[in-house]
Amino acid sequence: MCDGDRYDDRVTEIVDAALERGYTLAFRQRAGGWEAAWRPADAGSAVATPPAFAPTRTAAAEQALAAIRAAA
Repeated sequence: MCDGDRYDDRVTEIVDAALERGYTLAFRQRAGGWEAAWRPADAGSAVATPPAFAPTRTAAAEQALAAIRAAA
């Protein structure tokens, strides 16, 4: 297993954890890093939240999951 595989596995774990809590995550590469946005999986409840931003996709995903957990 190479480093890239572990990286993708961790992001997948985070996305799965968010789904278990009823949220979906979306990622976008921006200048200087990655942005992770989340929203409730229920399309009827649109709550505006600022996206997480970090140098790596994994770090952005970790921040997003922490925010989801804090909101619960």
